[in-house]
Amino acid sequence: MDFSKNKWKVVGLTAIILIVLIGIFVFMQMGAVDKNNKENIVIEIPQGASVSTMSNILYENNLIKNKTLFKVIVKLSNKAPSIKAGKYLLNKTYSNNDILNILASGKTYNDGIKVTIPEGATSKEIVSLLVDKKLGTKENYEKLIKNPKDFYKEASFLKEDDIISLEGFLYPETYYFDKNVSEKEVLNTMLLGFKNVYSDKLKDRQKELKMTLAQVVNLASIVEKEAVLDEDRPTIASVFYNRLDINMPLQSDATVQYIFEERKKIVTYNDLKINSPYNSYKNRGLPPTPIANPGIKSIEATLYPEDTEYLYFVAKMNGGNNYSTNYEDHLKYVKEYKDERDKLSKNKANEK
Repeated sequence: MDFSKNKWKVVGLTAIILIVLIGIFVFMQMGAVDKNNKENIVIEIPQGASVSTMSNILYENNLIKNKTLFKVIVKLSNKAPSIKAGKYLLNKTYSNNDILNILASGKTYNDGIKVTIPEGATSKEIVSLLVDKKLGTKENYEKLIKNPKDFYKEASFLKEDDIISLEGFLYPETYYFDKNVSEKEVLNTMLLGFKNVYSDKLKDRQKELKMTLAQVVNLASIVEKEAVLDEDRPTIASVFYNRLDINMPLQSDATVQYIFEERKKIVTYNDLKINSPYNSYKNRGLPPTPIANPGIKSIEATLYPEDTEYLYFVAKMNGGNNYSTNYEDHLKYVKEYKDERDKLSKNKANEK
């Protein structure tokens, strides 16, 4: 009996020692490859990379000790969906958890040419920004923007009959490009930006409204150009929906502005007489293409407009708008705006 007890004590002790040794091994394998080597290493996670691909990249760059263990850590953490494609700046002093947290944070390393596309920028304005940064030629960009079919492989959402231009789908945000990047690669990156923000929820809402993607982005581009304050976007969208419902021209100065090579300080009465499909005073319905590249707030406002009966709006001096359901009230707000504007101009003149 004593021998049997001692035997099981030895077995139990051995098992405990093995568990401790395995724990130490796993802990060491999860730790830094070299705690004394702080030399930066840039890795790139490709778009759509699997956990196995990421593990291979890290292992090949000598940033992790064990690929299998890293894959287990990623899967147990549930952080895999948060990992974004891009370049990351790492070093050998980072543990597996450190590396995973950096990848999941989306804090990519940007070492290229920085280009910030403002919300509401037109394709012409975007091309001008890119050419100024020496990222291609105006001619090549203009040709590509007019040919969505060239991007069907990378941006299948463009495969709709009423999408005849990339205008509206070049998502406005900050990008970093390699100096040797092609014009098509630049535009592809912006199209991917749009694809990433146009979520399944927004797609489902689009279907509920029985609208095409082109119609949503088209109207969103007008909302983008008309709105100054974020809180006005859903209300402005409702005005345009109400006009469309009664076959009333959209009467947006922003669409008229799109006709000109350079934006005018003010749209004149004569400008409203111009024969152009983008003149929404003379034509009913939406213009042929979006008139700008809207941000996500204008897209959401277009898909989730406020429920109103407003048919008119006019700017206020504080950046917001006055809304009305009839033309008589609208004219009163127009006069109020002009009076305030004239008063402000007079005060500024007196100050000088």
